[in-house]
Amino acid sequence: MLVAGHTLLAPEEGYNLSRQGGLYVPRGLLELSLKSMSSLDDEPIMTITEPEESASSSYLDGEHEFTLNSCPDLRLIPIKPLRSLETTVIGVDASCIKLGETFSGLITALRGAIVWRRGGSCRYLRIGPLIFHITDQNKTEIYNALRSFCLGLPGRQEAPSLPYMPVKMANIFEHWMRELACSLFRDAIVLFDGSLTIGPGEAVAPLKAILELARSNSSVVIAISKDSRLRFMGKRLVDMLNGMPGPYLLELGDRPLVSASCIKFLGRIYVARLSPLGCTFRLDVDACVPREVGIEAVRALVAGDTLHQGYPEVLRLAHIMCTFTAPEVMAMQLMLSRAYGLRIVQRPDLRKLLFGPFGSGGR
Repeated sequence: MLVAGHTLLAPEEGYNLSRQGGLYVPRGLLELSLKSMSSLDDEPIMTITEPEESASSSYLDGEHEFTLNSCPDLRLIPIKPLRSLETTVIGVDASCIKLGETFSGLITALRGAIVWRRGGSCRYLRIGPLIFHITDQNKTEIYNALRSFCLGLPGRQEAPSLPYMPVKMANIFEHWMRELACSLFRDAIVLFDGSLTIGPGEAVAPLKAILELARSNSSVVIAISKDSRLRFMGKRLVDMLNGMPGPYLLELGDRPLVSASCIKFLGRIYVARLSPLGCTFRLDVDACVPREVGIEAVRALVAGDTLHQGYPEVLRLAHIMCTFTAPEVMAMQLMLSRAYGLRIVQRPDLRKLLFGPFGSGGR
């Protein structure tokens, strides 16, 4: 149960920069949002469709097929809850949603949440929504400003195409939320949604810096993937724990993963069933943490947090807290209409117009 929290948000005429809960809303993000929204002054219409939330902002290993080398050193590890001391368990997540389209671009909103549990209660910090008007003219500026502020990456890169900008922005914003969580807490277990895997073309340094920050604060980072295509002998590894009551970890050993793409693994990879009869997940533990410390962190997680279908409650709540509901989307659209004089036009669903009840699938 959430008992207390703070929501740091962007009102329609400006942003509240007052101190809340010991934190300041970062001025760099606020100014970037306001600057992008100033381009709406020349836009007469905002076209809306059904709300489109971005794909998971975390990099999913499911985007690539991974196979293990022959004869991996698989080891089944029973997990007994470690109740000797109380540990803070933290969940971090972020989301991005498209609010509408203008003649020149997209209007999107970002929001992130950090939920932490210590003992019997949870608290949360929610930042957002941060609203951006993204066009072909300003997307490179927005992309590089976010890379500089949230990732600390120098230089200038070409931004992705307009339809992919919301997902990229959510990735970068979630990285900053993770860094914030790792800097605010000590002696904690920090849970990320996704994996500790770096895909082709992605920078390794930002994630390495977050893991180093967590270790410097005596915290352990664990990433949990809801989907995985790790395979051994043609079978999904997450299916190897089917029928076992749990909680168990299936350790993959130190043998490398084989992939056709240039993938970098910063975590020690397990298949995990964290509660009896719960679901099975891929679980990555910071590879620079000693193996025994990582397993103890999983034991402390099982003891320190409620598990819903085998999934940590703080991570589930972080997802709920950052996800935009339909009334919130309507409120933001109404705010945009009033603050910027936009006329809202509902775009018809062409698939439903053309195919009727058979037009609900695919794009």
